Amino acid sequence: MSVTADVWAEEQDYHRQRHQLHARLSHGAGVLTGLGVVASDPPDSAVYILPGIAMDGDGQIIVLSKPRAYNIGTTQGYLYLLLTGGQSAPRGDSDQPEGLRYVHDEFGIQATPILPSTPYVELARIDRRGRDSVIANAEDVEHPAQNQIDLRFRTEVGAAPAKVARIAVSYLGDGPTPAHAHGMDYVVRLLRRDGTCRAWVDDDVPLGSDLDGYTLVYLVGQAAFQMQREEMNAIYAYVQDGGTIFYEGCRKGTSGSDSPADASFADLLGSFGLQLEAFPLADHDLLSEPYLFTAPPDGFETGGSPEMQIGGGIITSKGDYGCLWQGERRSGPAARHEIRTALEWGCNLVAWALSRSAARP
Repeated sequence: MSVTADVWAEEQDYHRQRHQLHARLSHGAGVLTGLGVVASDPPDSAVYILPGIAMDGDGQIIVLSKPRAYNIGTTQGYLYLLLTGGQSAPRGDSDQPEGLRYVHDEFGIQATPILPSTPYVELARIDRRGRDSVIANAEDVEHPAQNQIDLRFRTEVGAAPAKVARIAVSYLGDGPTPAHAHGMDYVVRLLRRDGTCRAWVDDDVPLGSDLDGYTLVYLVGQAAFQMQREEMNAIYAYVQDGGTIFYEGCRKGTSGSDSPADASFADLLGSFGLQLEAFPLADHDLLSEPYLFTAPPDGFETGGSPEMQIGGGIITSKGDYGCLWQGERRSGPAARHEIRTALEWGCNLVAWALSRSAARP
């Protein structure tokens, strides 16, 4: 077949349309990555769109390679800040031989009170009251006020990196090894099922080993114990590096609400010079992410709220959630709602450890 300029253009149009159709149906229109919208500093009538990539309703990729300022001027009312894409008419390039012409990808930014019928990507909304009102970042991103940037309605279609949590379960003190890793298995199954993160549990991890790769170290007290120096050093280094430790003693098989290991762990914290505070603390993420609590739920014991302390990346609990995660309570088999509530609390523990892990150097 003779490939003329028209045939070549038709062939390119065919493949481009196929690619755009696939992208549109597979991902949908929205922001793929970046493209944050922030106010000027100090605030004025302009906003800045940060670098990023989006895809419009036709499956066309729009790229902003550097920050762009957009001045809304004196426009007021309920405004949609939109990003649009397109292609230029063929034009020459100054550093190319004369006669060669190129089509360039282009983008446009506009703030409009009416959504267009042509393809676009929404970046933000602004309810601007007053022609001279300055535009600021939202003080509360869940409830932006007037004259603040509202990012709630933009569509994110990019594939975010999966969060991964690796949990070590270690036992303190001699005696029959409890099945608390099995209880933690139920927690991570819920985490995977609800999409919070991908998580795995390593059981009976030696404390003298390198703990840096773990998001959370779950210490289960069985009996009074005395740690070796290398074990103490490993735990101390892990906490100082931003790791998270959750400690609780197993109450199953004991006659009281205390575990024989609790006093030993308290001595360990004292040797580290760590002071913990009573929980709950106001507005702590443990109470709200991803599940909402007003206080830690009941644990293995059936009387009174479980005592918890927190500080320096360490949480201690007298709730023995590890047994409850397996459906056991002091009074007998736990009710379904008790197990579910405890598992959701376990998800909050892992989510909090993940947030701390993300901030580790």
